[in-house]
Amino acid sequence: MGMAVGGAKKGVKAEINVTPLVDVVLVLLIIFMVMTPLMLKELGVNVPKKENVEVQNVTQADQLVIEYRSGTILLNKETVPESQLADKIHTALAQRRDKVVFFNVDDDANYGEAVHVMDIVRGAGAKTLGIMTKN
Repeated sequence: MGMAVGGAKKGVKAEINVTPLVDVVLVLLIIFMVMTPLMLKELGVNVPKKENVEVQNVTQADQLVIEYRSGTILLNKETVPESQLADKIHTALAQRRDKVVFFNVDDDANYGEAVHVMDIVRGAGAKTLGIMTKN
């Protein structure tokens, strides 16, 4: 940046001095250029082999399991109409200390309808909803 020479007015100039900004940006650029290869180092990890273990699907007699398959609601393998589901869940959870209900939703079931059934169960007094998986 040059200086004004000659008959310029004395006082505050409205020019921005960008030299310190450029210096700081260049220093940061050099720091990142040096640090990037150091951050990309790989660490060797030994992952244990997966064992094929049979997992048994054991449902206890006192668990509440709701299966939902494309419009059909089963409560512990017993077909229940949607209008009676809230009453049955409410009476089943009334004498329980743990208010847990498990859901086994079919893969082809409508997601919105399955969530609607979960909302009914939650409104009937269930505190914890468990989702059962295939594996």
